[in-house]
Amino acid sequence: MKKVLKFFVKSKYADLVGVALVISIAIYSGYLSTKLSNYVDWGPWTNLVPLGFISVINVGLSMMSTRLTGRLSNLGNILGIINTVLSGIIDYILGNKGAILTYPITFFIYTFAIKHWQKSDKGKASQPLTGYKSYIAIGAITIGTFIFSFVTNYIGYFGDMNILFWITTFVFGFSMTANILNALKLSVQWQFWTIYNILQTVKALIQGNYANLGKYIFYIINSISAMVFWKDTEE
Repeated sequence: MKKVLKFFVKSKYADLVGVALVISIAIYSGYLSTKLSNYVDWGPWTNLVPLGFISVINVGLSMMSTRLTGRLSNLGNILGIINTVLSGIIDYILGNKGAILTYPITFFIYTFAIKHWQKSDKGKASQPLTGYKSYIAIGAITIGTFIFSFVTNYIGYFGDMNILFWITTFVFGFSMTANILNALKLSVQWQFWTIYNILQTVKALIQGNYANLGKYIFYIINSISAMVFWKDTEE
């Protein structure tokens, strides 16, 4: 089983399947032809901006960022920083007002990740934290990110604690924890991504969003495979 998971991480065919999957879902949802003018009225030029097409390209970048990071390639972080900029702009336009505060933080985390990975051993994860100190460090990061997520989204939403506020706060807090652990090049990040993707899968089931179901199942397999691959490089 371990060999199968490691093969999955390194497989270029799995890359193609993943990209094809997320792009197909985006197109199937009917989002491809969406214009910027569908959401904002900043002048006649907004009708010329193919927001749907840009979003479809962006989900492809997100998938490749995840796949390359799973192979311990710093190119994954570089694509991740591009994806962060595009996602932040799109998310803000679609109603996530906290994006103006939260996404810049993710941008800086990716900037740190790129620099840290360049200085680290190529193709190897950092030595894992051990003992009670690891629980304290990871616990502190997790608590800190959720508090930060709550505060920044509270400011971004002007105190309007609606359902979108809570979902955004939870999702950003979880992903920020994983992104910080990624910047430190620690394999434990994949445990957080696995839980995150499982929760997203459950959310898709509850909402009846079966198109996203396939995407997050793929991400679950990818995060488990990456965790196995990264742990082997620690030895």
